Amino acid sequence: MDQQIAQMRQVLNFTVPVDVELFEKVVDVVYGGTQHGTPLHAAAVRVLEEYRTHSDAWLRASTILSKGKSTPGKFIALQTVDDLITTRWNIQSEEQRLGVRHFIVNMIMDMSSTPEKLHVNKMLLEKMNSTLVQILKRDWPGKWPTFIQEIVESAKKSDLLMQNNLAIVRQLSEEIFDFSQGKMTKEQTMIRKQALNNEFGKVFEMIQYVLSYKQDVGLINESLNCLLACLSWIPLGYIFETELINLLANKFLPSPYTRNPACKCLTEIGSLILDPTNPATPKYREQTIVMFLSFMEKLSMIIPMSSPDLYSQCVTAFYDNGDSNQEFIQNACQFLISYFKQNLSLVEERCLTDRGMLLAFQAAHRYILGITCIDDKEVFKTCVEYWCWVSESVYMHAKPQCDSWGYTFAPGADVKVELYADIFSEARKVLIRNMARPEEVIVFEDENGEIIKEIMKDVDAIALYTTMREALVFLTHLNCEDTENIMVSKIEQIHSESLGGVAFRPSELATLCWAIGSISGAMKRDDETRFLVTVIKDLLVMCEAMRGRAYKASIASDIMYVVGQYPRFLKEHWKFLKTVILKLFAFMQETFEGVQDMAVETFLKMTHSCKEEFVKIHQKDEKAFVHTVIQELDTHTRALGKKQTHIFYEATGLMISEAPKDWQPQLVRQFMAGPNGKWKEIVAVGGRDPSVLANVDNMQEIAHVLKTYVCGAVSVGEGFREQVFLVFNEVMSLYAMYSQLISQEVASKGPMVTRHTHVKCMRIIKKESLRLIEEYIKRSSELDIISSTILPPLLETVLTDYNKSVEQARDPQVLSLMGSLVEKLQVKIEPHIPVILDATLNVTLEMCKNSHEYPEHRLHFFKFLQKLNKHCFNVFLQALQHSPSIMEAILSAVKHTDAKIEAIGLEMLRDFLMSIAASPICFDFFYIYFFNLVHAIFNVLTDTMHKTGFKSHCKLLQHLITVSTKMADAQRPISPEQQPNVRADQFFKMHLATQLKGFETMNQAQIHNFVEGLFSKVGDEKMFKDHLRDFLVLTKEGEKKKYLYHRSSCTSSA
Repeated sequence: MDQQIAQMRQVLNFTVPVDVELFEKVVDVVYGGTQHGTPLHAAAVRVLEEYRTHSDAWLRASTILSKGKSTPGKFIALQTVDDLITTRWNIQSEEQRLGVRHFIVNMIMDMSSTPEKLHVNKMLLEKMNSTLVQILKRDWPGKWPTFIQEIVESAKKSDLLMQNNLAIVRQLSEEIFDFSQGKMTKEQTMIRKQALNNEFGKVFEMIQYVLSYKQDVGLINESLNCLLACLSWIPLGYIFETELINLLANKFLPSPYTRNPACKCLTEIGSLILDPTNPATPKYREQTIVMFLSFMEKLSMIIPMSSPDLYSQCVTAFYDNGDSNQEFIQNACQFLISYFKQNLSLVEERCLTDRGMLLAFQAAHRYILGITCIDDKEVFKTCVEYWCWVSESVYMHAKPQCDSWGYTFAPGADVKVELYADIFSEARKVLIRNMARPEEVIVFEDENGEIIKEIMKDVDAIALYTTMREALVFLTHLNCEDTENIMVSKIEQIHSESLGGVAFRPSELATLCWAIGSISGAMKRDDETRFLVTVIKDLLVMCEAMRGRAYKASIASDIMYVVGQYPRFLKEHWKFLKTVILKLFAFMQETFEGVQDMAVETFLKMTHSCKEEFVKIHQKDEKAFVHTVIQELDTHTRALGKKQTHIFYEATGLMISEAPKDWQPQLVRQFMAGPNGKWKEIVAVGGRDPSVLANVDNMQEIAHVLKTYVCGAVSVGEGFREQVFLVFNEVMSLYAMYSQLISQEVASKGPMVTRHTHVKCMRIIKKESLRLIEEYIKRSSELDIISSTILPPLLETVLTDYNKSVEQARDPQVLSLMGSLVEKLQVKIEPHIPVILDATLNVTLEMCKNSHEYPEHRLHFFKFLQKLNKHCFNVFLQALQHSPSIMEAILSAVKHTDAKIEAIGLEMLRDFLMSIAASPICFDFFYIYFFNLVHAIFNVLTDTMHKTGFKSHCKLLQHLITVSTKMADAQRPISPEQQPNVRADQFFKMHLATQLKGFETMNQAQIHNFVEGLFSKVGDEKMFKDHLRDFLVLTKEGEKKKYLYHRSSCTSSA
């Protein structure tokens, strides 16, 4: 084994020519499969990684590529050339660059010389093409001005070479016009775009020659793909003043072998934005009309319009005719949608005078409707987005003619609306039939026909539902009556079928109900009332009559979703609202999985939107409904789980929050009677025998009561004051007791005991105790009482425990609480800030040294510092002067890889520097910290892990440059290293230029231009950003992992 490994490592000896046979043996150990998982395989992987990253590995690539037989080995060799081009190309001699270029070109031409070689080397050739394009991005046109001429001339040698040359041009176009941002500087991109534009005539002649005279399908398709990559930027004359459109629409679209790339090209042409000031634009528009009519003629031949059910025909064509036909239907749909989005007004205008256009317009939308019916997520999403866009477009056009409420208008009042009347009626049916599931619905029928509960959020389904809801709302505004008729007739059909013995289809009713819920607010009040009463009555009758718990659960889910979506109706119809709430209480007793969850969630949602109705004394009622709910609270929650009970309490608390202030104390006492009784019972028993409080069952009960209190504090708000003060002392006592118990457990059994069940229960009680205090403080306005009564014992108990506990036992909720106290009390808490920082700062920073541990502590800690900076800046500044680690903490947040923490850090640093700028110690501060800040910002700016913060990095750097200029004008030094006769801004430039020498590919002139550009462009945000983006492109061409400043020069990376 050792001998084999030693032999493999001989390939790393770069002082002798490469042994291709040995190299390929190492590659075979890694990729052959027979040695996988063995020590030999692991050693071979390390050898190849060392080989690939060696700075001289590319020098062996020509030998391996020309003499080797292993395809993986050739790819590795070619990858070393790619690494050279992307990281060190500009520092190579001209002779070396020309050598690599000529070798790559010759290899490409050889591989493209015969069909046999092309077949064997197809994947390697694609990689070779990509490598050549990387060279072109750096050398063309400046160092290789004849490239386009050479590639056109060489293409004449054979069809195979022409096909590959077209593929190279396509990749080059995509790299320059589609993917250049962040890879090339603005100037580099502009030069290459102009060069490609100037020489495209030669490429177009080659493409036109192929399309006109060649018969080889592969060559034609590559020509079409190359054309597709160029259509968005070539001069319009190549498109509209040649036979191109005619060839695409009439020669290549009908053929099953070329129709997909041809369709994509037509889509790109149909999407072009034509300049209205161009004298040729009217003629070009006419050609787009001809193109559209030709497309529709050919489409009707491929998917005949004669079918009685075009929808079924589209679905059948999609599934029964292979992948190519599926792709064509997607492409055809994309053409129609893209064409209409760019040319809809022109088409609509023609429809009024040209019957042929009207028929084509209607047929196109019938095809889109048919394609919308296809059960494919991406296709359906594309179609739904179109229906949303076009319905909004028509609605915005017709809106001035709507009634005063903006809901609807008289039929026939608008020609454009009439044009879409039949189309939109069908669209309503299709969207209603296929409505996506809303976020709130957790009980539904899955694809296997089973009624299930799903808690996990389907992000794609939620986004699709949002789009469909918008579309249906616009469609309802355009014809409320048609929407209502479709929905009512559908629910009546389902109802009658269920009574008539037809198998009940829960998914059919569910999608209908989701659609009904989605149009809330789109009808006038009277229409909405009539519509909703009809729907809910039918649903309730169906629920009562339905047999089978699963089916009942599904209908219950539908009812709860619908009623939860219509708060306006419920507010205006108390009797109906009361009936619905009572039905929800009944659903809470149903133990079918998911029904109780949805019932309490709907109850919470309805109390949020209608809470004022529950504290009114309505006609024929003796008292407000909130009294009834509280009196029967135990009954309603008897069958609920703990989490569901907490939601119920939160919902009831919302009712209380809306009651008159003089009602609230009594309501809260009644509301909390059950939890308080349990609390007193446990505390009393614990007073006689403290060991009872360490029992796991009792601790879980205490945690449950505390969570109930928290729900009350969150929903009732300031009216919960009496309850909080009632239990505050006991809560603090329990907190201290459990802190002591945890410390004893850790002392006797070690830190790992914090993962044991009984210690976890103790920590939950501590956490919920803190949450109770925090949620109350957030909502209270009695700041003096909090400062004098709650704050002293709270800080003494909590901070002492946090500081002395082992890190595994420290609760992040403490830091969250401190942040809330600062945010609420502001000036009133300033005397306590030093104590808070003494107890939390150093121990938390120590915990956060490893950036992957204690994420919650880190997040709450940085939020606490952010609030301290924002609300108590003067005290924060004093603390900073005594504890430099605060500045380290801020900079560590800026450098953190967690997006949330980085965002907090950047915002905190920006606010801090803005406040410092107005402070009398501004210049003194920057004298100490200026280059620490610069180092930190440039570190994250040049680190790809922090791309999302680019805008903030720019603003911070602009601010620092402005500061250096102000300090120079004030004749203040910016650093202890600054010479007396040098201005601060000049010293900054000198320092920056020195550090930039770390990038070997940036020459002195580039460094000078970059530094000077920072200062000259600092007043223009856009130019400054572009200047930095160009700089980042240049740095990527340097050595990998080469940072502007060494990490050691920066502060902690907590």
